[in-house]
Amino acid sequence: MMVMNKKLLYSLLGLFIGLVISLSANANLNKAIKYAEAGETRKAEIELLRISQRAMDGNPKAMCEFGTMYNSEGMWIVKSEKDAIEWWLKSAEMGYAPCQFTMGALSLIGQGGVKKDMSKAKFWLYKAKESTYEKYAKASAEIYATHNLDQY
Repeated sequence: MMVMNKKLLYSLLGLFIGLVISLSANANLNKAIKYAEAGETRKAEIELLRISQRAMDGNPKAMCEFGTMYNSEGMWIVKSEKDAIEWWLKSAEMGYAPCQFTMGALSLIGQGGVKKDMSKAKFWLYKAKESTYEKYAKASAEIYATHNLDQY
């Protein structure tokens, strides 16, 4: 019982870390939000348009931010979990560690329209832990070991 509670705690901690790290990776999205909060809606709209254009052009970071826009209320687009996951997956497939971590964490706990799948969690968290993004590599390695993902 204690082992299961500990694993659940680590899963939740991993998801929290992922969300915090993902937010820090969204520099341009954060810029747009700051503009909007300051009442500079035109600048915010321009920044969001730039993100969407870069995402459509295949920029992995912009794809990740675009997914986050779809997952958030008030980002000038209709909230859609399905579209958010699609953009995060595209970004992860292109090698962007923040989205690899996100897809791994979602697969680990089965959240956000992603079914729990330990082999997919292993796949994405392994990729993130092997990345050059130190924060993601470290967090992924900890979650990978805690859940003994080598067995899947």
